Amino acid sequence: MTKYKLKAFSLIERYTGKIIKSMPLLDRWLISEIIPPLTFSVSSFIVLCLSFGELLYLIRMVINSNLTWSLAIEILFLKLPGYLTIALPMATLLGCLLAFSQLYNNSEIKALTSLGISCRRILLPAIYIGIVMSFITFSFSNYIAPDSNLKANAVFRRGLGQSSDISYKRDIIYSQFDSEKNLEALFHAEEYKDNIMHNLTLVEYDNGQQNKLILAKEGEWEVEQEQWLLRDGSIFYLDKSQPSSKENFLEYSYNLGYGPVMIAKIPSNSNNMNLNQAYSALKLYNLSGNLKEENRLKVKIQEKFTVPLSCLVFSIIGSTLAIRKAKTRGSGQSIAFGMSIILILIYYTVSFLFSALGISGTLHPFIAAWSPVVIFLIGSEYLIRQSS
Repeated sequence: MTKYKLKAFSLIERYTGKIIKSMPLLDRWLISEIIPPLTFSVSSFIVLCLSFGELLYLIRMVINSNLTWSLAIEILFLKLPGYLTIALPMATLLGCLLAFSQLYNNSEIKALTSLGISCRRILLPAIYIGIVMSFITFSFSNYIAPDSNLKANAVFRRGLGQSSDISYKRDIIYSQFDSEKNLEALFHAEEYKDNIMHNLTLVEYDNGQQNKLILAKEGEWEVEQEQWLLRDGSIFYLDKSQPSSKENFLEYSYNLGYGPVMIAKIPSNSNNMNLNQAYSALKLYNLSGNLKEENRLKVKIQEKFTVPLSCLVFSIIGSTLAIRKAKTRGSGQSIAFGMSIILILIYYTVSFLFSALGISGTLHPFIAAWSPVVIFLIGSEYLIRQSS
């Protein structure tokens, strides 16, 4: 296995070297100027994200609970890929701002434009950087972070003495419909762990009317019988034409299907799902009739693409804005950092508002997810035209 990995790395290195050598000298020089501040920005934002997002919380848990320092450090490393997907777009913005501000302050941008090189051509290496960072962010977001986050949650629960089952979930809701889309049964369980549903409630419907209520302390899906085995509960008959009655049971078999377990195994946080898992979950929510979760997941699936693409948007806006800011006032590192924070707040505020509109059903999920990208790309095109 190591032999094949070495061959793969050597091939990547060889082709990367060929691509770099085939690039024009101007692009290679500008990229070399962007990489140092970009590296600094990535490191800075990772430290900030980990500190405010996870580190302080873990320290408090170590002090106030049974969580050990070794497990806290393990959780921190497992959470790192997830925070990278947040940090990389912000780092791209700050890196391009710092690089092009420095280039303008050193009069290198003026020298290039005096040679007849357009502003759009000067910004081309920043676009290359934005595309590469988008691919890296997407790779972390889709292939590495989901599994890493689930493992981190399992380690955290184990450290607190809870179940470390990776499919642990709370508040499982499932609806079953007949062929004519009439509601047959409504299922709810407070908790799912170690393949068992705990404290479940099941309401059975007949012609749109509730006719049976089942409460049970736990329920387990029996694979061979293909039905649910409910334990230690009660059945309440709700037929209005007859007096209500109650029946207790120690074990009771109920035919509902495997749907609740499939719903339970869907991660609560969409960041813990890759695209294949998200599309599978979307089908389940559609079948169960959970429209709110279906809309939420449709938006989050589109954001799997738009969040990485924000690296490209930020690279264009950051580099263009740096040149314009330098023309008017000059630009130092503190100003560039302040500008990047403001832009990040504006972008994510707009993204949050459109996302909320998509989840509520006010906007189509595709429009809700892609609108911030389109708006900021139009804004970046305006800035490029003004700079030219």
